[in-house]
Amino acid sequence: MNRAGAMPEITVVIPSYNEEGAVGCVIAGAREALSAAAVKFEIIAVDDGSADGTAAAAEAAGARVIRHPLNRGYGRSLLSGIEAAAHDWVLIIDADGSYPPAEIAKLLAHIPAFDMVVGARQGPLFWGSYSKAFMRWTYLALARFVAGEHIPDANSGLRIFRKSAISDMPSICFGYSFTTTMTLSFLKAGRFVKFTPIAFVERVGKSKVKALRDILRTLQIMTQVIIYYNPLKFMVVLAAAPLLALAAFSVCALAGRPQPFFWLLAALLLSMSALIFLSGCVIESIRLNSRR
Repeated sequence: MNRAGAMPEITVVIPSYNEEGAVGCVIAGAREALSAAAVKFEIIAVDDGSADGTAAAAEAAGARVIRHPLNRGYGRSLLSGIEAAAHDWVLIIDADGSYPPAEIAKLLAHIPAFDMVVGARQGPLFWGSYSKAFMRWTYLALARFVAGEHIPDANSGLRIFRKSAISDMPSICFGYSFTTTMTLSFLKAGRFVKFTPIAFVERVGKSKVKALRDILRTLQIMTQVIIYYNPLKFMVVLAAAPLLALAAFSVCALAGRPQPFFWLLAALLLSMSALIFLSGCVIESIRLNSRR
């Protein structure tokens, strides 16, 4: 609630690609949740070059529809909706029905105190099989390393944020990892982010996620974000690699008689590590001076 006691005005953005079967229900659910909270709102559905009746279903449900002539990805759809938003608060929710619109109320309770409120998914469907759970755990561990703080869900598709707060977000991703970029960018920029638990259910229709492609793309995004906000941290990790190699060679050398080449290799690895670290210091100095 704001100082006047009224909720901020909100634009709902629903990225949609071949989601004819679910988008209408999502729009209706979002309208019901926001009306119950006495919020002034608008709903924008972005049809990202769908080959089915997604746009018609969204219009029939009462949303304003923005059409992409070609499929440009999840992030580009969100950006189109955000750019067209009439209000400074933007709520995004996926069109596939996996985020129950009733959960929106849990997010509204934390604005405008926070710059972004993220619906953190819970339960076995979020973690999936053992292999999927391991990949998700690894992914979250990397996200936490980049951000330097705990992140329960980095790429949730249900969140609300200040439109003005994304002005300094690096434009490095227009695909599936856009929400990950948003989460890491807000945290690294020192903005106030709240994670609140939400329900997560089976989606309607077939998933558009391609595991290998999207995992590799997400790793690239994380690397770009940490270089953008904290290159020294990234370079320290790189500098640790030669030191780890040196430690391994040292153990092998101690197990037997050190060969003459060992000392040359040790000097080379130490020099490499120092050079990488000093390069990071230079890059960090340039970054700080360019932002000043």
